[in-house]
Amino acid sequence: MKKSVIFTIAVIYIIGIVIVGFLGQKLTVYDPKIDVENITCISDDYKAYNPKISKDKAWIDKGYVGYIEHTEYEEGMKILLKCRITPANATEQRLEYISNDTQCGTITYQEDGTAILNILKSGIFSVTIRSTDNKGTSIKIRIIVTNVSDII
Repeated sequence: MKKSVIFTIAVIYIIGIVIVGFLGQKLTVYDPKIDVENITCISDDYKAYNPKISKDKAWIDKGYVGYIEHTEYEEGMKILLKCRITPANATEQRLEYISNDTQCGTITYQEDGTAILNILKSGIFSVTIRSTDNKGTSIKIRIIVTNVSDII
């Protein structure tokens, strides 16, 4: 073999090693997307269901995590819904509050990420609280608004 052929093979070999070494480096994502992993209701009147109580377990089996109950309905009543997400540094921190019954109440979103339930009449309805990121983590709570004088 001629010296020029050996030299050309050596140069191509070295260039190949450099290219593979450069392209084979670990790629770094500088602004990774962090999804919401968990939503926790922290409203003042919120109570989580206890799986050790059979009545609560029945609601847990239906997908509910807890409830808010008021026994003194008043016209124009409002309930503030507050939730905390984890991790706190999630990329998309907005939540959606979705109600299945607009006859009992409507939802008004607040700038601070909370929601106000405008109660229109006494009753029981569900609210699903869902993250707006791609993962779509959600929880479901019951809102129970009754009037003690209606029961008596």
